[in-house]
Amino acid sequence: MTSPRWVLAGTLALLALAGAGARRSDLLDSFELKTLDWRFRRYPSAPPSDPGLTLVYVDQASLDSFEKDDVYWPWPRSVYEALLGFCKAGGARAVVFDVLFTSPSPYGRAEDEAFAKALRTSNAVLALESGNRRLPVPVLRAASKLLGDVAARPDADGVYRRVALTSTFDGATYPTLAAAAVRAAGGDLALSKAPLKDGQLLLRFRAPGAYPAYPAGRVIRSWASLSEGQKPDLDPAALKDRVVIVGLSAPGLRDLRPTPVAASSPGTEIVATAADNILTEDFLLPAPAAVSTFVFLFALAAGALAALRLGRAWQAALAAAGVSFLLAAAAVAAFKRGVWLDMVLPQLALWSAFAGGSAWGYAVEGRKKRDIQKAFSLYLAPEIVEDIAENPDALALGGKRCELSCYFSDIENFTNFSEQLTPERLTGLMNRYLGEMTESVLESGGTLDKYIGDAVMAFWGAPLPHPGHALTACKVALRNQERLAVLREVLIKEGYPVVKARIGLNSGTASVGNMGSPKRFSYTALGDDVNLASRLEGANKIYGTYILISHATRSQAGADIEVRELDLLKVKGKDVASAVYELLGLAGKTDPALLKKARRFEEGIALYRQRKFSEGRASFEAFHAEHGPDKAAKLYIARCENLAAIPPPPEWDGSFALTEK
Repeated sequence: MTSPRWVLAGTLALLALAGAGARRSDLLDSFELKTLDWRFRRYPSAPPSDPGLTLVYVDQASLDSFEKDDVYWPWPRSVYEALLGFCKAGGARAVVFDVLFTSPSPYGRAEDEAFAKALRTSNAVLALESGNRRLPVPVLRAASKLLGDVAARPDADGVYRRVALTSTFDGATYPTLAAAAVRAAGGDLALSKAPLKDGQLLLRFRAPGAYPAYPAGRVIRSWASLSEGQKPDLDPAALKDRVVIVGLSAPGLRDLRPTPVAASSPGTEIVATAADNILTEDFLLPAPAAVSTFVFLFALAAGALAALRLGRAWQAALAAAGVSFLLAAAAVAAFKRGVWLDMVLPQLALWSAFAGGSAWGYAVEGRKKRDIQKAFSLYLAPEIVEDIAENPDALALGGKRCELSCYFSDIENFTNFSEQLTPERLTGLMNRYLGEMTESVLESGGTLDKYIGDAVMAFWGAPLPHPGHALTACKVALRNQERLAVLREVLIKEGYPVVKARIGLNSGTASVGNMGSPKRFSYTALGDDVNLASRLEGANKIYGTYILISHATRSQAGADIEVRELDLLKVKGKDVASAVYELLGLAGKTDPALLKKARRFEEGIALYRQRKFSEGRASFEAFHAEHGPDKAAKLYIARCENLAAIPPPPEWDGSFALTEK
């Protein structure tokens, strides 16, 4: 009679043949990619030779430094012209801009022409964006030596591990920015040994800090020193014969992307990694199919033999664990030599065969196991739980359109002061801060959507209707600033930095419901009106304010609130400008001096919108003299000066395009 164990072994062998030829599932691919990421982080490699790349980042410190001089993002072209000047003075081989110049300079055509003049005398590469069909403005495009596409596509899990070398835009083929950097460095893509799969190059990421990097602010200050005959902070010789890649690393500039080596890396590092791999011909190569198949079959056989041939369970488990270690060690050793050998599929084969063999053995021997019950719990706000108690179908994925008011807040300069605190003190501070902010939301009948680091998102109007949600949102915003003022004094006495928060409010419609996958989801709100609240929170930085509300919120709250009109904003993707306001307080409870100040400020805005720029400037300067420094007034003074010098076109409506997210 045939032994049941060998029947199982034969079955496993047939499954092995099927498995070796079958294409891996997306789930297995996802796990394998995670182990590849772990290998990049645990065993980082250095370039075999210097690829000659240097990075210059527009970081948060550079933005803050320029803002002190009233130079706000997006920067004038003259800043990049200065950067080019420093690179040229240092003898840089080329300058690659991982920054888009697809819109004319808001400071006037002269800015673009001056920058174009600097480009013509430099070996410079500008970026295009094929995904959104955007090229550099014509005057800059004509002046650059080469264009490179910034388009990049992440893997299914959202992590960037590959880049293309070419892209197509309006029937023309362009190099990607990485390929353009190689060409600018003198490399020949036609002779490159880069292994491509589906037109994509699998990147071999380096350890953090593999390429020299400098803040843009330091480079530009050094150019100013050179221009004045002074010793610069940065020696220009540091850039001699280097390919300088200029990119964005400040969180607010939205060019941070997940990579195998970091959850949030500047996109420029992806460009640099690809250029490095090609220039040094140091690639990560997939293991040959024959090797992968052999390892898979070996793992399957080892798992089955351990379960079927070793009598004691602990002996079988120990043997399987030993094989598991050897498989992992082989994958790591191959990785160190630039070969990607699967780690997940062999482990799955090993333990699947071991589990199947063990289960078969227990069944033959009459052993039974109880099923282990799996439990899961969903953490929902009490209001949501109460709402769905009458309607269990509410737990299904999906949403409904709701009228609501949305609230976003975050801490001013959080990155700077968080670096000054120990993890324990930072955690204690955030718990106290978020506790205060959350309590006001919940007491008012709002829904706390989520915490995103130091940010708070909440809304009123779902899951249950909330009449007067706009006024409630305004009251909570004011109340939270009062709570924070009290907490701030306590924290200062305890040795903490000054904690201030910026808040953005908007009212409108949103899709609200359980969003996510069937196994994991959360109750949240999505839509343009939600995004606008987030944009307004960030726009506080422009005006030096701490509560910004939209026209919709101001209209719905009506005469119950006091505001100062600040601007007409056009957010990205919208053609119609909308008024935004600083929320000052509740009607009848606001300091009359604040109201007088607001009305005085609005006189200047009226002149500005009537194109009376000289009178407007004088009005805002008088406002400064009467009421003291005001960032919004300084902003309008600068606008009036620029528009008086270069009048706007006839269709100008006085609005400001908000490009930051």
